[in-house]
Amino acid sequence: MKRLFVNGSPRGKESNSRLLFSWIAEGMAAAGDSNTTGGPDAIETIDLARARELDSQREAFLAADEVVMVMPLYTDSMPALVKRFVDSLAGSPRGKLAGKRIAFVVQSGFPEGIHGEALASYLARLSLRCGWTCMGTVVKGGIEGIRIMPPWMTAKTRRLFQAMGASIARDGMVDPAVISAASRPRTLSPFMRTFFRMLAPTGLTNMYWHMNMKKHGAYARRFDAPYGAPYKG
Repeated sequence: MKRLFVNGSPRGKESNSRLLFSWIAEGMAAAGDSNTTGGPDAIETIDLARARELDSQREAFLAADEVVMVMPLYTDSMPALVKRFVDSLAGSPRGKLAGKRIAFVVQSGFPEGIHGEALASYLARLSLRCGWTCMGTVVKGGIEGIRIMPPWMTAKTRRLFQAMGASIARDGMVDPAVISAASRPRTLSPFMRTFFRMLAPTGLTNMYWHMNMKKHGAYARRFDAPYGAPYKG
């Protein structure tokens, strides 16, 4: 069996999605999967951020029997480069496209799982239309920044994705318990909503985003509103 990892993050090799792949592969190896005997890097991984390699990426996908695709949530949908890749498959021979087994991960910085549900529904329908067996879609919030967090802060998330990899290797499906655990909390509790409203004026809730905007020279333009009135909140 030929397995393929598809990284749908615009950040490519420097993405949080790449880190999730390594944890999924660890779980597969722990379950005795023969595809990971050479370690996590033994599984072929394509980065859709390498836009000029679309043809070879499509061929790698068509040649695979089992695919795990991880993507960040972008404006409540998939990144444009993932949509471009999916569209590129449209003209492929049905015999090469159908019959694959595929699992998805939709990850985001939002703490609530509800944000990824619409995209998860789309991916299930996409799988049906393409003739794929969908092994399951994991929707996981709170992922932004995990690459720079110390191991103790990501231990629970690491175990979750190891369990995902183990269940794929062992059962050919993502364990429903993993999908359920990843999606929590679906929405913030009344207490947490009140807590964030009280914390917001301190600036702590935006510290990470402000740091990145300053890094890329966008901080002074954070309230730009080309399509409407500036945000006053």
